[in-house]
Parts: sequence; C-alpha cells; structure tokens
Amino acid sequence: MALQQHNPPHPGELINRTYIEPFDAISGNMVADRLGVARSTFNRLLNGVSDVSPEMAVKLSAVLGGSAESWLTLQESYDLWKARQSVDTKKLEPIDFSDVA
Repeated sequence: MALQQHNPPHPGELINRTYIEPFDAISGNMVADRLGVARSTFNRLLNGVSDVSPEMAVKLSAVLGGSAESWLTLQESYDLWKARQSVDTKKLEPIDFSDVA
C-alpha cells in the first residue's frame, strides 16, 4: 500500500522553501538561468501555476539534485491529492469481478 501524503506541497513551493528562501545568495532568477529556462517560466512553477514536466524534471535534477523521477513523483503526488479533493466518487460503483462470467 502506497503512503499518501496529506496536502502535499506543489513542487514549486518545495523548491522555493528548500532551495531559494534559506539562501541569501540564491534567487529564483538565478535558478531559472541555471536551468536554461525563461525567468517567467520558472516563476510560474514557483507560484504553482505551472507543473513539473518531464523536461523540467530532468533539468531540476541536473541543477538542484535528486532524480528526475523524484521531481515527477512530487508533481504526481500533488496532482493526485488535488484530484481527490475535487472528484466526487460517491455515485460510482466498483465492479465485482468475481461475479463476472
């Protein structure tokens, strides 16, 4: 059984909190430049407007560390948590495969 996080942060929030805020010499613009992306693109990620794409995950891995897979997993966890908040499954009925001939 997979461990489910309660209200996981958006990856951009995690990046800001872990890699930018604690360091006076590090800014979002500096990280964007190192990633080779437009500053506005990175700012949208930091603000939770944009998501981590596979390409961004590879770049984040190279610049901030961690694996590309871990960056995508963070995004997936956040997306799944958000979906669980908004998708109503009360009227959905599971299929009982033991009764299917």
